[in-house]
Amino acid sequence: GAVGLQVARDRLYGRQSRETERILYVRSGEAVKRLALDFDALGADVYWIRAIQHYGGERLNEVGRRNYELLYPLLDLATTLDPYFSIAYRFGAIFLSEGYPEGPGRPDQSVALLRKGIAARPRRWQYYQDIGFVYYWHLRDNKGAAEWIQRAAAQRDDLAAFRRGR
Repeated sequence: GAVGLQVARDRLYGRQSRETERILYVRSGEAVKRLALDFDALGADVYWIRAIQHYGGERLNEVGRRNYELLYPLLDLATTLDPYFSIAYRFGAIFLSEGYPEGPGRPDQSVALLRKGIAARPRRWQYYQDIGFVYYWHLRDNKGAAEWIQRAAAQRDDLAAFRRGR
């Protein structure tokens, strides 16, 4: 019965087109925070999962048809809803900085996302280190990378907490 119901549903409603999947209905972080009520963390998880699906879906497209235009807005919304969402900052930055066609090739957006994480948690040394990595690997800026790695090393309070297991 369930299979028959699913077949009937598919015929009646059809599949979503790629164009409708690209729509981001709400782009304002403040509007999303109001809509989420007190379920900010849950909303952040939804936007994070949607960002992963968007990135993976585009990677499956043919090379000339890949378009990662929603990746940064989705990550921005996820981290606006939950400013302490470390995985969204760190993995999102990796996704954004990957060169085209494997990713959008936007190290500028990657750095912007990580700077947003630093604004939320200024003692989090991993964000500084990740920016250093983006500068070194994707921007080929050794001096900039060294400066960010030095800033990461200066975050002693968070590093000491990390070593204690917190």
